[in-house]
Amino acid sequence: MSSIKELKSVDLASYTIITTAIAVLFSIISSIVLTIGIGIISPAFVGGSIYLISTIVIGTLMYTVYNAFCQGYLYNVLAKKLNTIKMVFKDEKEIVKVTTTETAIIISMIMTIQVILLYLVSVFILPLLFNSVIQTLMLSGQETVAYSFYQILLLLSQPVTIAMIIFGTFIITFVFVLLGCYIYNIFANTGRGAIVNLSKEDNMTAIDSVDVLKLAIVFAVVGGILNLIVALISLISGGQITTLLANVVSGFIGAFIDGALIAIFYNFLAPKLGKLKLELIDQ
Repeated sequence: MSSIKELKSVDLASYTIITTAIAVLFSIISSIVLTIGIGIISPAFVGGSIYLISTIVIGTLMYTVYNAFCQGYLYNVLAKKLNTIKMVFKDEKEIVKVTTTETAIIISMIMTIQVILLYLVSVFILPLLFNSVIQTLMLSGQETVAYSFYQILLLLSQPVTIAMIIFGTFIITFVFVLLGCYIYNIFANTGRGAIVNLSKEDNMTAIDSVDVLKLAIVFAVVGGILNLIVALISLISGGQITTLLANVVSGFIGAFIDGALIAIFYNFLAPKLGKLKLELIDQ
């Protein structure tokens, strides 16, 4: 039995907490792998590289808290003005379809607004940072490098560059999310859609757990095909076939691992930190 559910809003607290916790776990793993890699390549720098772990983890924590809260808040605001994301559930568990255009529009809008906010903040921060770097380079006799930094700052401050970044963010995000939704819907129609266990908590719907293998396969298929599209464009533009094959294979494998880890982390963290809560309205 199928049912259509509309995502009216996201619970900001649960979304921010669970998203941040998952990102922190990813940062811990990646920083440890990076430290091990540095140790293998340059054993003399192992001691110093250990400090990277705390830097990466704390940086990820701070950024993800802001980013997750911003995404959830923007979705809740835009959902009142735009068509919201709708999903078709089979037996109240398997997501067999996601609306394409509505999903692409609202996600690309969120990404574009975040880029605009980032730019507004960078207007005050980047000049100070770049001026400090340029002065340091000049004092150390690196005039050529300092001039390159100045050129970058000048380029980033141009209205045309700003407009291209904002417009490009919307277009690229829209296209890739739209394609991702189409790929997912085609794949899910074969009976291999993502499976989530849901429960009601007051007027919200909580995600109790996520099927690890199903989500990993979905990530691998969607991420792998999108990577294949990018690789084909690169090949047409003059890229190497060996690079294409490497990118496609790594795309499938990387997306599978990402999907599996996200599901594993969520299932581990949700009972401890709180489940993700969504306002899903039956249509």
